[in-house]
Amino acid sequence: MKRTESTSSPQVLKKTQPEEFDLVILGGGTGSTIAAWTFAGEGRQVAVVDRKYIGGSCPTIACLPSKNIIHSAKVASYFRRSNEFGIRHDGFAIDMADVRERKRKMVRGLNDMYLENYRSTGAEFIMGTGRFLAPRTVEVSLADGTTRQLRGANVIVSTGTRAALDTIPGLAEAQPLTHIEALELGQVPEHLLVVGGATSEWRCPKRCAASAVR
Repeated sequence: MKRTESTSSPQVLKKTQPEEFDLVILGGGTGSTIAAWTFAGEGRQVAVVDRKYIGGSCPTIACLPSKNIIHSAKVASYFRRSNEFGIRHDGFAIDMADVRERKRKMVRGLNDMYLENYRSTGAEFIMGTGRFLAPRTVEVSLADGTTRQLRGANVIVSTGTRAALDTIPGLAEAQPLTHIEALELGQVPEHLLVVGGATSEWRCPKRCAASAVR
């Protein structure tokens, strides 16, 4: 921590002087993690702030969890059509709670992998809500009620996007699911109506993509 000349006590300095970093990243998604691990691996002091998800949305609530559940659906489809492949069966049942737990287990494993990458490269991951206090200075509110002030020689804002409900009459009252809630269903819905749609050509790293279907 850099200190300037002051007559204040060490306790006051500790509260008011920001911690100094070469790079502070607000938002912990894919681009952020790659930047953090790269620069930290080169010896820079790096801090990444995210308020909820380790690794951002891709390994926790979006890309990889959806691939994991889709893979379970493919297995169920093959089993249902097993007669086409010369395999006889007497029927089967889908336990969505088990499908969901398989997905959650994958997410926990990916979280551990991301945290290990932070540890091995020397980058610091901070779980909390960040806001700018001044140019290149971020205050982070932590879960325990305390705050930290971080100042970076460089700051990257990589906060990404989030699901939003359109202003369709009656939609909010119907309590629709976003992708987050849909991937947490504990039972197969009897009916499903999808409003809107999008595709992405973003490709996951091989290690992550392989984890999604295990």
